[in-house]
Amino acid sequence: MSGDLLRRLFHLTRAHLADRTPLPPIGDDRSDGNPRAGATVDAQDEVLAGYYANLEIPYGAELHTVRAAWKQMMKKYHPDLHDEDPEKRQVAGELTAELTRAYQELVTMLERRDH
Repeated sequence: MSGDLLRRLFHLTRAHLADRTPLPPIGDDRSDGNPRAGATVDAQDEVLAGYYANLEIPYGAELHTVRAAWKQMMKKYHPDLHDEDPEKRQVAGELTAELTRAYQELVTMLERRDH
């Protein structure tokens, strides 16, 4: 179980510490009618994509999916499940804090969008 927690924490950290430079243009020619051709990724979209990735759900998932994914992750990684090992408990605490942050940000964004 420790390896699973550490691997999950690694992936979360990697998602948030990844290179934040914009992606290169999606093509030099706008003749294909694609309005996003030549555009770069918005920083806000990149942050949101990281939150969706942390909860292991597709980008743009609806509120009910976000809630279900967060609850599932909490049941799996909650620190109280790791009382026997202080190191595992600490890793689980950091992991669940990051998952909760992702959940709260997505809920805030989705609720704003729906109103």
